[in-house]
Parts: sequence; C-alpha cells; structure tokens
Amino acid sequence: MDPTHALRPSLEEAREAWTKLVDADAEQVARVREPEPAHDFYAPVAGTFRPSESSAAEFEVLASLAQPEDRWLDIGAGGGRFALPLAREVGEVIAIEPSPAMRRVLAEGVEEAGLTNLTVHDARWPVEGWTEQADVALAAHCLYDNREPLPFIEAMERHARRLCVVSLARFPRGVQFAELFETVHGEPFQALPALHEFVALLGALGRSYEVRRVWAGWLAEPINPEQARTFVRRLLWLRPGSDKDRRMCDLIDRWWGGPDGVRLPLGPREIGIVTWRTAGG
Repeated sequence: MDPTHALRPSLEEAREAWTKLVDADAEQVARVREPEPAHDFYAPVAGTFRPSESSAAEFEVLASLAQPEDRWLDIGAGGGRFALPLAREVGEVIAIEPSPAMRRVLAEGVEEAGLTNLTVHDARWPVEGWTEQADVALAAHCLYDNREPLPFIEAMERHARRLCVVSLARFPRGVQFAELFETVHGEPFQALPALHEFVALLGALGRSYEVRRVWAGWLAEPINPEQARTFVRRLLWLRPGSDKDRRMCDLIDRWWGGPDGVRLPLGPREIGIVTWRTAGG
C-alpha cells in the first residue's frame, strides 16, 4: 500500500469520511436530545451572531481579500457577523440565510446601519435555480453539519467569478465539553468534521488552496452560573430541570465554578480561512 495514501485520500474516501462524521453526530443528537426539535434551532441565540470583537480577527482577513467594487455572496450569513461589515468594504453583499430568527437580526442590523447595498434572501445553499453571480462566495461556519459538502462547494464555484472563501474552526462544535458530554450522557462524544476534513476534501478535488489561520476571541472572564448552564445545556441537548440537566449543572459548579462565577473551558479558538480561485479568477 502506498504510505502516502492515508495523507492523500481519494475524493470518494474524503467525501465518505466527512459524511460518516455528520451522520454519526446526527444519530447521536437524535438519541440523546431531550427537548423537541425547535422549529428554528437558532432562535434562542440569533442575537449573538451580530458583528463582535470575537470575530474581528476573522473579519480582518476577509477584508484583506475584498476589493472596493466587489460583489460578495455570504452563504449562511446568520445575524450579519460578516455581511454587515463587508457591506462597508465592497460594492454589494448578497446574504443567504434560512433561519427566520437570523434574518430578523440581520435585517435589524441593515436598518440600524442604513445600508442600501446588502440584500437578504430566505434560502438554503445550494439554491435551486439560483442565477446571481458574485466576485467572491463566502461560507463562514455553515458547513459542519452538511452531509453532502461537494454540491455545496461546486455551487459556490459556479457563482463566484474570482474567489471562494470558507471559514471553519480547527475543532468542531462542543469539543471543549466532550468530557462533560460523556459524563452526563454515558457515551463517547461524536465530533463533526471541521477544518482538517474540509482541507482533505479540497485536496481530493484537486484545488490549489491557501489557509490563513487566526485566533478567535474567547471568554476570559467568569460568567454567572445561569449563563453558563444555558450555554452548555444547548451543546448537550438537555431539557431544563431533567435528571441529566441537574447532573450537568452540578458538574459545572464543581469543575469550573468559583466565588466569582463560572470559568467555562472555552479557550481561544483557532480558525482556518480557506481560499481558492475559481476558473474565472
């Protein structure tokens, strides 16, 4: 066997490895989840997806890729974390966001900023029949749980004249709380794909890409216990007041609690901003 094979998977191997991770996460969530699935999963936290200091380092890289007359397509724009500041740097931003709560937050941001060059579309990528072309297609932190990433990537490439940009964390959602998850639920934590797996996909596709790494901000100060419980409860899929929830609250207090509040083990996040040129670029 070629000793480099494991480092250079075929496209089918890379795609299958990605899909297996997404399916394993989905199966685990369906098994351990206590609340009923929300109509809009992001409704409780949409307000946290506005531009903030925690995303400043990431945006600095994005801004360096922008040209004043650019048209950017922001796929999975959320509450406007990048769409809003990008609209001040480029000619036009087209935001695509399927969550009603996220779109409301983004619309509020557009109105508050008085922006006229940012439009918001209710859609999920890839969008059937989409005809809009852009100079740059951006997908920031919206690929982790997509079980079929290749159609997503190919659609980005079809609709970007110059550049595709994908931003992903080095470690996926909830990894910092894997030990807590396993203690509460009594089973190993299933991680989603992230930066490493995405780069493997691009390599298998034969794309020439560049990865710029930044450190995202983190919560250095303690927070009150209820804030900590609310934050972690969402990651562990718990219902307030359940037996597992009470166990989680007790462990948070014992492991990370102190006289000044709770210091969650968030730490700095390493983000990879992956760029590659399209056929027209």
